[in-house]
Amino acid sequence: MDFFELQHEARRSTRWLLLLYLLAVAGIVLAVCAGVGVTYAMYALYGLAPLAHEVRFDAEHVAASLLGIMLHGVPPKVYLWSAGVTLATIGGATAFKVSQLARGGTAIAELLDARRIEGGSSDPLERRLLNVVEEMAIASGIHVPPVYVLDEERSINAFSAGYAPNEAVVIATRGTLEQLTRDELQGVLGHELSHILNGDMRLNVRLLGVLFGILFIGQVGQFLVRASMRGGRGRQREDARASAAMAVLGVILALVGALGLAFASLIKAAVSRQREFLADASSVQFTRNPDGIAGALDTIAAWPLGSRVANLHAEELSHMFFAQAVANWFGSLLDTHPPVDERIRRVRPGFQRTRYREERAARAPAPPVAVLDAAGNVVKTIGGGAWGQAAGPGAAARAATAVAVLGSAVGAPQPQHVDYAAQLLGSLPASLKERLATPDGAAQVVCALALEPADEARARELAVLGQRRGAPFAQAVLAAYAQTSTLARAHDLPVLELAMPALKRLAQPERDALLGDYRALIEADQRVTLHELVLATLLGQSLRADAGRAIPVRYRNVGEIAADAHVVLSMVAHAAGGDTAQAFAKGAAELGLALDAPLPAAGLSMPRVAESLERLRLLAPLAKPRVLKACVAAAGADGAFRIADVELVRAVAATLDCPLPPVIEAVDPAMLKA
Repeated sequence: MDFFELQHEARRSTRWLLLLYLLAVAGIVLAVCAGVGVTYAMYALYGLAPLAHEVRFDAEHVAASLLGIMLHGVPPKVYLWSAGVTLATIGGATAFKVSQLARGGTAIAELLDARRIEGGSSDPLERRLLNVVEEMAIASGIHVPPVYVLDEERSINAFSAGYAPNEAVVIATRGTLEQLTRDELQGVLGHELSHILNGDMRLNVRLLGVLFGILFIGQVGQFLVRASMRGGRGRQREDARASAAMAVLGVILALVGALGLAFASLIKAAVSRQREFLADASSVQFTRNPDGIAGALDTIAAWPLGSRVANLHAEELSHMFFAQAVANWFGSLLDTHPPVDERIRRVRPGFQRTRYREERAARAPAPPVAVLDAAGNVVKTIGGGAWGQAAGPGAAARAATAVAVLGSAVGAPQPQHVDYAAQLLGSLPASLKERLATPDGAAQVVCALALEPADEARARELAVLGQRRGAPFAQAVLAAYAQTSTLARAHDLPVLELAMPALKRLAQPERDALLGDYRALIEADQRVTLHELVLATLLGQSLRADAGRAIPVRYRNVGEIAADAHVVLSMVAHAAGGDTAQAFAKGAAELGLALDAPLPAAGLSMPRVAESLERLRLLAPLAKPRVLKACVAAAGADGAFRIADVELVRAVAATLDCPLPPVIEAVDPAMLKA
């Protein structure tokens, strides 16, 4: 299945999740009612509770008598109240957790009390992790995600979280940084990247919210037991009786909680296990190195702490981790992850564990050491492995081939894309990377990307920035421009992606202010170039107020919003160069809509295009490929694929939340200089 089918399948899995959830809730309600019935029957035998009917108690048949009282003696309203309170508790807990997780991956990182790794970290292990994440994010066409570390966890584990590919976060334990080699780390992150691209990540976050309601009953029971132990030791008999009743109810709810845990484990196992095999296979395809992920799994098996996570929320999040994070009370049958040995056999048949460990020890590099300047900034890192080098020179790419490749590349990164990303990142100046590590520096770089090369126009833009943000900021942007202006045009979008982790640390008012400043900057010369439109679109999508939240589906097919598709396709056709009508016709043929001619260029204002892209963003996953393929066909209609075409297609893909790898750049970087 391709990216769009996987996304659609993940949404369908949500429906199965809802069905399993309802069955689990029904089971828990029945268990609670049974427990309340037993408690009521016991009190009725002592005359402490009224019976609905006269029921005879037979001392020789206690169980039968209790059952008779439960079925015929307990007033129906007791069961109705028990069921109602249970449903309200489960529903309320689920709604609370879903609301709590509305911000996606960031909310989960905060739940775990994970520490965010800053871009300017002087820890070589953290910098290596950041480098691998940046490399693989650019290779897959998604925004570089923020990276967090669980400092107290020395086991080996990691996971990704979020509702959308461009709003993910990556969280790793400290043991992952310390124990894995770079290849093994890349294998683990390739696995997590697969979860990001195929919809598992969104499903996992939803699963976390839904299951909380099931598990909450057990937590309530544990609370009542603890409360009863603190109370009931007072002076009055009534207090003691109340505490005893609380203890009995607490024990029953705790037992029901064990049932809820069993249901939750069953649901997690049903949703998670097969997807782990798929993610392992995708990691091998992405990194072309089966020893990477197989070695990581073997290292987990050999490490005394394994992959176990001690965090209080580990049970809730167990289905999201790379490997089994908690011990399962119900045995391996309900484990969230397949056995490590089985996963190794699938990704690396014939894996020689002893040989691998010996070779791993022999080639282990010296621990990386960070070299700092007088101000404490990292100048370079010595040891700890080197960047991957790009593959051999790419062959000349023809436009027709480029169109075909781009159309099928969404969510399907390949090894050559990793090579390209590594080469591109290695070519960036160290001073620019340091500037990108802080929110202020990242904002300066983003503004610098929009500055005009002409001195007079650039001076006007800097004057606008000076009025809005102050002269020091404008001067800092000019200094950033000195760094970015020496780069090839193909670097602009990757640099923007590298700025995202730092920019996402800004509070929403600061984000809104930056977006306003950026709009004023690009409109300073009374015109908006295509390059500026692309950058503004990508920046706006990433820093908007609801970034990170789940994207709803409001339109099932493109025909429902044909006017918006007309606007976007017209923009691409005008930008493609050559015969605009021909470019539009090729794109319209891919859309399958009766669109006669492109809209006039004068009517395609930035607000109008942005509104149309926003509605297209709400298309169902299986409807989005037509829009993207139409844009690709129109952009390459003139027989050439220039960098402006690639940038525009990337902007549309990012808005539709379709991660597009650097396909053309990886095939032939030189062609983008034209």
